[in-house]
Amino acid sequence: MNRLPLILLSLISGVLLMLAWPPLPTAFILFVALVPLFIIRERLSNQKRQHLKFWAFTYLALFIFNTGTTWWVWNASPSGSIMMLFLNSLIMSLPFLMFSHTRQVLPKLAFPAFVFYYLATEYWHFNWSASWPWLTFGKGLSTMPWFIQWYEFTGEMGGTALIVSINVLIASIVIQQRYKRLIMPAGILLGFGALSYLIAFIDQSKFTSDKRDRINCVVSQPNIDPYEEKFGDGMNYLYPEIQLDYALEPAEPFIDDETDLLLLPETAVTGYNDESDLNNNFLFEPLRKLSDSTQLCVITGAESFMVHKEKERPTLTARYDSAINKWFDFYNTAVNVRKGKVAELYHKSKLVPGVEKMPFEFLEQLSINLGGTSGSLGTSDRAINFTLNNGYKVAPLICYESVFGDYACEYVRDGANVLAVVTNDGWWGNTPGYKQHLLFGSVRCIETRRDMVRSANTGISASIDRYGKISNATKYKERTAFACSVNPYSDLTFYVRYGNLIGKLSLISIGLLIFVIVKRFKKTSNNGQQTETI
Repeated sequence: MNRLPLILLSLISGVLLMLAWPPLPTAFILFVALVPLFIIRERLSNQKRQHLKFWAFTYLALFIFNTGTTWWVWNASPSGSIMMLFLNSLIMSLPFLMFSHTRQVLPKLAFPAFVFYYLATEYWHFNWSASWPWLTFGKGLSTMPWFIQWYEFTGEMGGTALIVSINVLIASIVIQQRYKRLIMPAGILLGFGALSYLIAFIDQSKFTSDKRDRINCVVSQPNIDPYEEKFGDGMNYLYPEIQLDYALEPAEPFIDDETDLLLLPETAVTGYNDESDLNNNFLFEPLRKLSDSTQLCVITGAESFMVHKEKERPTLTARYDSAINKWFDFYNTAVNVRKGKVAELYHKSKLVPGVEKMPFEFLEQLSINLGGTSGSLGTSDRAINFTLNNGYKVAPLICYESVFGDYACEYVRDGANVLAVVTNDGWWGNTPGYKQHLLFGSVRCIETRRDMVRSANTGISASIDRYGKISNATKYKERTAFACSVNPYSDLTFYVRYGNLIGKLSLISIGLLIFVIVKRFKKTSNNGQQTETI
């Protein structure tokens, strides 16, 4: 490998990352996929513009990775996908640039520093305004739930830490040509596999003899094309009441007196639905009738809006209607209908940047001031659980929200016994996108030790148990429904109790990076010449 051209090493790394990513069952490739990049850095040592060259090769590999795994975003937003591919590749390349400078200033600390640099960047990418954490390395192990049962302690960033650490260890061994030491990373991985089985065994033995209550669910998949049938005004557009019929028709044969929950997908109820009058809205009448005088609750996605009474702009996302001289907000909403009425609402809060929200506040202000109709959707100010008639609480995660482990934990800390995901997943077509989204749900179940029910507008609707095992998976482009039972749990995992400790701990790398920058600056000043930087 040391004799291969640098460009070929970069291409190999990018292709390995791509081949390791879900839904392909080849996740173990992730543990070696970054090694070629570290070999590139070693071979560039003492060359002019070494940092810039290393960053360019790294960026190429990560761009291949991003393009090969999330190209399907193009189907929903061509311009957004281009921005996402270039920007996310850039963000992922930053820790490598930090490593390159650290390697020059503090060579013995560079490899462990890289682990912290990468974790800190991932943690930041979860929490900034333009967050796109679809390709965090920990999610790459979602095809192997049997291997990641320890996520209940670490969250998915534990997976990232393991992947990056193993890559660093192997790279160090290869660079030093001490190949006999490769038994070390192999032993570590075997140890984590054994630990995972032990954790699952202990957890299962705790609940095997427990006669638990069950929540009886019916999950609907209406299979409505989001481009031609659900939205827009083309020839194939389906009126909102017809769309709701499409969702209810396959589900009704499965509903009986024992059914506790009917789950319908994201925006199953479309149109302009005024939140101040939902109980008189004819679109909700079939749902109100289903839940009247029964134990059945209906959780559904809906489009809704609220007209504000305030004269001044009440929220950053509010838009002004000059015809009525009022401010209003649009929402992507989850609704809980029980005992014949709309009982609870939740507004999606983790919005897709560039699609459901403007990523920065000044852009939001700009879109309003220019008089356009674009702008962000409104959000709830916290995670809100829905209560079933039997008293159990359900977390209504809407689509993209199921990608965020920390956010799912907020529901569970607030008492959620079960996770429910309502999503569309039809925007991307028959591509890896909806399959990846489903697999990420397994990660959430392991982290929180909660069962999940998942209703997608079209493929894949499913149920997932607390160990990440997927059941009742439907096919793509199929109008169908199924009945299932899930266990309500109230125990809290270490990760739920204490949050993302790995992400927070990684922030110590900021101090190390500042030290490296200062030392490089002093070295430049002492030498009296300009050291190459970027």
